[in-house]
Amino acid sequence: MSDPRRWARLLTVAIVLALVFNLMALVALIRATPIIFTLFMFVAQPLIVVALIILVGAVVAGLRARSMV
Repeated sequence: MSDPRRWARLLTVAIVLALVFNLMALVALIRATPIIFTLFMFVAQPLIVVALIILVGAVVAGLRARSMV
């Protein structure tokens, strides 16, 4: 994972997943029907976890490449 373009792509994917999570949270907040809330719980919650894992992985890989960790 020494390619900076790959880090940028991973960070972009993490940002997009976080944006999708936020949009789903906004929809669940504005229109709280049981179906929307269920979709939020089963789809949006794992999205933010995946986004955080990708973000931490990209940051740690970047720091390792620069010998900071």
